[in-house]
Amino acid sequence: MEIIPIEDMTYKDGQIAIDDVSITFVQSADCTESEDEVQSLTISTRNNGVARFINLKTDGWSIDSTEELVKILEEFKKRAL
Repeated sequence: MEIIPIEDMTYKDGQIAIDDVSITFVQSADCTESEDEVQSLTISTRNNGVARFINLKTDGWSIDSTEELVKILEEFKKRAL
C-alpha cells in the first residue's frame, strides 16, 4: 500500500490518496457573546477534479491578531495537506 497525494493518483492497485479533509476548530465565546456559546471554524478541502480548494466556514470566530489565523491555517496544513 502506498499513500500518495491525490494529484498523483493513477488508480492502480495499492495506491491510496486522501481526497477531502475537514477539521473543525472550537473555542469559547468572546466577550460580546454569552458564556454558554462556543465559536467554531471549519476548514475543509474540496476537490474540483484538478486541485483542491480550501474552504472556510464559520458563524463567528474571533481572533486578536492575524498571527492567530496564520497559526490555525498552519495547523490545518500540517494535519490535512
